[in-house]
Amino acid sequence: MKNRKSSKLLALGLTFALGVGMTTAFAASSVVPATTKVTVDGQPVSVEAYNIDNGNNYFKLRDFASNLDFGLTWDAATDTAAIDTTTHYKPDETQLITGNWAPATRARIQAVIDENANQGKYVVFDFDNTSVIFDVEEALLIYQIENLRFKIDPAEIVDVLETQIPDLNAPVGQTVDGKDVTTAQLVADIASDYAWLYENYEGFGAGGTYDLDYIHATNQYQDFAAKLRFMYSAVGDTFDASISYPWITYHFTGMTPDEVFELASESHTYWAEYGRYASETWTSPVELPGEAGVVSISYTTGLTFTDELKDLYHTLMANDIDVYIISASFIDVIRAANETMGYGVPEENVFAMRNKLGEDGTYINEYDYDWGGEGMYAQTQAAGKSTVLANFIAPKYDGAGPLMVFGDSAGDWNMMTDWMETGDTELGVIFNRYRKPSSDPIWEGSNEAAQSIGDPDARFVLQGRDENNGQLRPTEKSILLGESEEVLVRPAE
Repeated sequence: MKNRKSSKLLALGLTFALGVGMTTAFAASSVVPATTKVTVDGQPVSVEAYNIDNGNNYFKLRDFASNLDFGLTWDAATDTAAIDTTTHYKPDETQLITGNWAPATRARIQAVIDENANQGKYVVFDFDNTSVIFDVEEALLIYQIENLRFKIDPAEIVDVLETQIPDLNAPVGQTVDGKDVTTAQLVADIASDYAWLYENYEGFGAGGTYDLDYIHATNQYQDFAAKLRFMYSAVGDTFDASISYPWITYHFTGMTPDEVFELASESHTYWAEYGRYASETWTSPVELPGEAGVVSISYTTGLTFTDELKDLYHTLMANDIDVYIISASFIDVIRAANETMGYGVPEENVFAMRNKLGEDGTYINEYDYDWGGEGMYAQTQAAGKSTVLANFIAPKYDGAGPLMVFGDSAGDWNMMTDWMETGDTELGVIFNRYRKPSSDPIWEGSNEAAQSIGDPDARFVLQGRDENNGQLRPTEKSILLGESEEVLVRPAE
């Protein structure tokens, strides 16, 4: 898209002036409207053109910016126009860009913004699979594994991995040959692999002499990578979300908040530039079956911090509507995405999972329910998001709920609907992941949205996306990863 805009602009570069010295030229010459015809992608577009008697043609740069959808700024102090082909045309800071929004969804969001601007209202966003395409925490786990960015003492790795797991001997998955796998078996193998890696990889600073390339080729690394990622999915599939959501954050044990922030910033940048959206698979080596046996697990590559969502954040704030994030990912991971990727939300408006700090200022494997007040900080997932909203955000607005809530799954349904009955929440915006009615209550809102497309009073709207290219789609329908057919809402079961 960026290259396409740049090439179009280059093709037109010889046919119009940027306006520097335009006033002088007009004052010294005769000016008449021109009949010059301009097309974009073979289609005629409307632009204002003038013929000057000195043989020059002049066009309004904003017409080209609008039709080619590139960013344009004007500095009156220096009489300078600037073109940015990496951004979208935005003539009014209070209005959303067109981008790849579904037209009816964009119109409904903009209408709510227009009706509530400058009235002391606020909105709340989920982050993973809402403000970004795919999951920043899951992407970070892969980045952390691939680069062996851990600071857990080998003597503590078993305790970290077993934290709050209610039954270590319950089956949590199966090997590639169909045998049951338990948490205890996975932990034993991961801990053994980690001890070997800690001793041999130079990056751990424990006397190891092998670089990362060498380490990646070893059975110990490949076993560690596959089984740690397998355990993440196994814990999530087997146990309650109150166990699985904080479990992944315990991998930051031994790090300071600044270290996690830096690590997450690196991961976000890496995956945003990765350029490939696909499902990859890790399989542990048959040469090192360990106690668990050989396991296989898939993960998704790539992240897109979309222009449409960043613009939405900025447009809301330009309308004096406060923006908050409540995410089930870790606080420093979301802080890094917010700051590094340009969302611009004040740090105090970001709420996410938090762990306690030890006396040395590094994280320990314990959730911090007492942050901000004794027992007030719930896990920021599912109903806990509403609890945090009620305890920390609503009191700033005389107890009122959010004007709009943006989300994608069951974890956002509570905060999206808990204030609808009071009339505070006017709109739920659902990023369409084609959820199942049997397992995700947000299907109810998705189904209602599908039945009310274009309704000026719709309570829910859908936004489609193409997971194969990491972009939103100008429709409510999505195309799932690895698929080619667009889908709207699953049938009721």
